[in-house]
Amino acid sequence: MSGTGRQRPTGPWPQRMVNPIHHYEWGSRTALAWIQGREPSGRPEAELWMGAHPLAPSRLIAADGTEHDLDALVTDSPIETLGARASSRFDGRLPFLLKVLAFDQPLSVQVHPDAAHARRAWEAQQERTATAPADAAASSEAGSEAEVGTGTGVEARNGSGHTTDPHYYSDPYAKPEMLYALQPIDAMCGFRSAERARELVELLDCDRLSELAADLTSEEASEEDRLRRAFARLLHWPAEDRAGLAADLGKRARVLLATAGGRGTGPSATDRRALTWCSRLSRLYPEDPLVAAPLLLDLFRLDPGDTLFVPAGAPHAYLYGLGVEIMANTDNVLRAGLTHKPVAVDELLQVVDSATRPVRQLPQVQLGPFEVTWRLPVDEFRLTRLRLPHDVPVSAWPYLSGPQVLLCSAGTVTVHVGGRTEVLTPGESVFLGAGGGPLSVNGPGELFRAATGA
Repeated sequence: MSGTGRQRPTGPWPQRMVNPIHHYEWGSRTALAWIQGREPSGRPEAELWMGAHPLAPSRLIAADGTEHDLDALVTDSPIETLGARASSRFDGRLPFLLKVLAFDQPLSVQVHPDAAHARRAWEAQQERTATAPADAAASSEAGSEAEVGTGTGVEARNGSGHTTDPHYYSDPYAKPEMLYALQPIDAMCGFRSAERARELVELLDCDRLSELAADLTSEEASEEDRLRRAFARLLHWPAEDRAGLAADLGKRARVLLATAGGRGTGPSATDRRALTWCSRLSRLYPEDPLVAAPLLLDLFRLDPGDTLFVPAGAPHAYLYGLGVEIMANTDNVLRAGLTHKPVAVDELLQVVDSATRPVRQLPQVQLGPFEVTWRLPVDEFRLTRLRLPHDVPVSAWPYLSGPQVLLCSAGTVTVHVGGRTEVLTPGESVFLGAGGGPLSVNGPGELFRAATGA
């Protein structure tokens, strides 16, 4: 049964969450089902969302058995749900979204704006749409991340070089994100040094890339300008030659990989990783110039327990793996390529920052015998992890203010808040509104806590 009107099931906490799964084409057909201990659906299952995103909010099961959309609950009762401080700080909205990502194929290469740029673009967009409300409504309907991406209303081009509908910012917020590896993850994030990128380009010995190599070699430009120029060249690659470029790069990468042997012959191990991804991407996206992205962007391997923070302006793409992701609750994504969704080349080049780098292995802080967190340079979210070795209840760190999402990732975790108890198995979660505490938990199992950072 769904809540209606001004009903406020704002407690008692915790309340069990019913969370949507998104079936994007790059998703795994088995990983989320494996985590949740169920049979696979037969479809790609890419993302499990836990939060109040308006496109796909979680539902809460209240104490009386009724169900309520979390975004509607936050809207109707922001103080009771978020707390006065978080409600004021984050404009009456739940500022974070927790996900489990399961990807068998690469996600798009994308960039997120910083807060200042997002607000300027949003306000300028609002001024424009105020004079053309009918057009704005139609464009906004087409602009969600779940379907076609977002942007500022600049003309976009898709992977084949054809123009598409305009992109629009969904709101005035930045979208920082943190990724925690549950299983090994391959990712591209941030630029290599210009010298290292040039070495990889020259290794391929491809005439088509001669101007790209020249961009990276120029002594008249700073390193940041050289990288930016090379990236822009790929994004603006002539439509009629994109298939040729992808085929040429894929073929040359495979030839070089075939020469790799023992005793140091052929490309180095780090070179082979870049060549391997060029080869794979050329098969997946045979008309996209960003099959060359592994030559310009750093490749990372995250082992289980490793973390990655993606700042604004850093081009990135997750390539393969399984992880927990926490991010700001916004759709402000500008895509560069490796996607069938529209891309926003010109606007993205206003946002990309060739000097920024991701943060790997975030500084870890011990909160208690069983709980850790990571230092993050953002206010929208914080993530902690509890590893519980036994079934004796332990107190969770008590200083998280405002709302929380608790996600079980392994074992069986029993959550105690006041007089209420919920038992979670992997892939299950509960929501705690403001004032939901003190919290104690017991295992054996593993639990993530998502909360605001401010």
